[in-house]
Amino acid sequence: MPMSFCHYYDFEIETIVKFIREIKAKKILLQLPEGLQICASEIIQLLRNTFGDLEVILSQNPSFGSCLVDEYGAIESGADAIIHIGHIEYKYYKPKMPTLFIRGAYRGIDKDKITMLLSQVCKEQQNKVTICIGTTAQHMVEIDSFVKELRNCRIVYKGIILGCMPINPSNCDNTIIIAGGKFHCVTQALYNLSLGKHISTLCIDPYTNDLWNPEKDAEKILHVRLWKVREAFEARKWLIINGFYGQHRPYLINALIERLRSLGKEYVVTKALRITRDLLDNIGAESFDVIVITACPHVAFELDDYIKPVITAGEAMMALRRDLSRYIYPW
Repeated sequence: MPMSFCHYYDFEIETIVKFIREIKAKKILLQLPEGLQICASEIIQLLRNTFGDLEVILSQNPSFGSCLVDEYGAIESGADAIIHIGHIEYKYYKPKMPTLFIRGAYRGIDKDKITMLLSQVCKEQQNKVTICIGTTAQHMVEIDSFVKELRNCRIVYKGIILGCMPINPSNCDNTIIIAGGKFHCVTQALYNLSLGKHISTLCIDPYTNDLWNPEKDAEKILHVRLWKVREAFEARKWLIINGFYGQHRPYLINALIERLRSLGKEYVVTKALRITRDLLDNIGAESFDVIVITACPHVAFELDDYIKPVITAGEAMMALRRDLSRYIYPW
């Protein structure tokens, strides 16, 4: 009998149980990304089998990464701790209340197919280049072990890739991102393009075992982004949207404000947890010349067809300097 969807992921129930016992929690807030929300009831039931009187609150606030741990939801609900599943801790943000990060390792990864694809790339490159590997939290331990077993292949495991934090491709000829979907892989390709060096990018999807090249997608995005930056050159009135938790970046806000003031520009700073098209409409964003997102840079990409240019913090600095010579990603 095939496994259910949730059984393909390791939620480390024993680790969660140990954590709850150690801090003597009576109520916890459980936070999962959208793709794993379907598994929440199963996780809650497993915990209740051990702790009959444990109260579990399921968060429905954004969980796009470990930069968005739902501290407010936990405090408002009176939780003693947060169980955050799907990511590892973000290096630039530490929650103020007890938080356990569970990466949600994917059990269905096919080691033989992944190593075959990596070997194929090595063979095509005649083993003369250094290939750097990045992956997501769900696959980090498994991929690291696969890479160590490869022979006659110059592969370096660079660790975790985030949407706002690509792997560092220094000393790399090629980068390979092992992750589901396009998001992380296109992020790396865009970052490599922004460096102005010829560092190629390939992607392996561990759910479909497909090997593909994201560079055309990245080049298309780059053309759009540069046009948005050019549109912002003459902007007089700026709306800056700051995020919460790990997406609260005061150093970016302060740098932008300093530059805007020096140029005599008008600006308004606002703060939002979930940045959507409706939010922009509701705050009258159409009355501004440009909108700057200092939270997740991919929000700006998703709003590339908005009535006014929506740009990232790095792109804003390009516009304020009137400089298109080098694309800045993410900031």
